[in-house]
This record gives sequence, C-alpha cells and structure tokens, in this order.
Amino acid sequence: METLTICPTSTATILACQKIAKSFKENIYELSSVRKEWDPEYATSLNIWIQDTIEKHYVDTLDALEDSKYRNWHEIMVAGLQHLKVLRASMKVDFKDDKGFLRDFFKTVGYNDYFSDAKNGDHISLYKFLKTFAENLDEESRQKIVKKGSMDSLFDKILVCSNRANEYEDCFVALEGEAKLNSHGKREVAQIYAEIQDICRIAIAYYQFDPIKRDGFNFYKTLVNL
Repeated sequence: METLTICPTSTATILACQKIAKSFKENIYELSSVRKEWDPEYATSLNIWIQDTIEKHYVDTLDALEDSKYRNWHEIMVAGLQHLKVLRASMKVDFKDDKGFLRDFFKTVGYNDYFSDAKNGDHISLYKFLKTFAENLDEESRQKIVKKGSMDSLFDKILVCSNRANEYEDCFVALEGEAKLNSHGKREVAQIYAEIQDICRIAIAYYQFDPIKRDGFNFYKTLVNL
C-alpha cells in the first residue's frame, strides 16, 4: 500500500469530495434526468472509488484537519475570496460608466478566468486567481481604482493572501495532477477532484432555485463545514 505524504489541503479535498459524492448519490434519481451517465450505478461506483482511495492513502491522516496548517490555509482562502468579491462589487459601482476599463482590468487580473469557479468553491481556481491577481496588478490601475473610492488597503489584503497561499503551492500542484507527479495516489486524488468538480458545476446550475440542495454541491461551503 502506498502512503502519500499528505498535506492538510489534500486531506480536506478528498473528504469534501466524499461528502459531495454522498449528496450526489442521495439525489441521483432526480439528477439522472440531467445526464445520460448519471444513474444509481455510477453514483454508487463513485462513492466506492472515493472510499477506497481514502482507505488506501488517507486512513492515517484524517486528523490533519485539526492541524494548524489546515486552519491557516482555510483562513487565507476564505479571506482572499472575500476581498476579491468586495473589490469586484465596488468596481462595478465605481466604473459603471467606464465599462472598457472594468472589462480590461477584470481580464488582466484573473476575474474572467477564475472568479466564477472560485466563488463556487473551486479552491484551485481561487489559488490561481490570487496568484494571477498579484502577478498582473499594475500601480496605475490600482491608483485609478483607489481614486474612485475603494480602499487602498483592500489591495494589500489581497496581495497578502496571495503571498501566503504560495506557501501551499505543492498542495495545489498535487491536486491538479500535473505530469511531473508520478505518484499513482496523487493522480487518483486529482482524477476524483476533477470528477467531483464537473458534477458540482452541473448540479449547482440544476439546483439554482433550491439553495439547500445547491449548497450540497458547493465545494467551498462543503470544505467550511467539514
């Protein structure tokens, strides 16, 4: 049996995947009308796959969520998302008459590519968002936004979150399953995460007007409630 070197982020991810897979199985008869491959057999096999992965690779690390490293990571990601959402809302108010600047800025710092998935709980997208924001923010745009009314300290808060999130880069790389990772276990976790994210995207759209069920497929909210 292969034992992975588990970071708390990875443990939280597989447990969140398990929780969402259970919600998926509980609602499979309703959701089976959405996609051809979504049937009770698929839902059951998905849950078995995740349980087997936990037993093979995570059985000795399930207490990682009590670790201060996980709590710190969690606080960083929660704060980062909040600050990015506040900035976006403020800019939509301040630049409603300058749609060109709004469009260009959002594209440059990552809102177009990552905001939608990040706010729906995809923490890899949130990590990439924070990183892109820090890399592409220019001083001229920052001052233009501040002049309109946003607090300059808001940018500092986002940049601090981005810098602190970089401490967990190895965890996010592992979850993406990049080719340089030759561990079968890490690849398996990455595959499960990708599968669950696809389910979440569709289920969230399906349950748009059912907030209770929709939250069961929100990766971020599931992580919060582990």
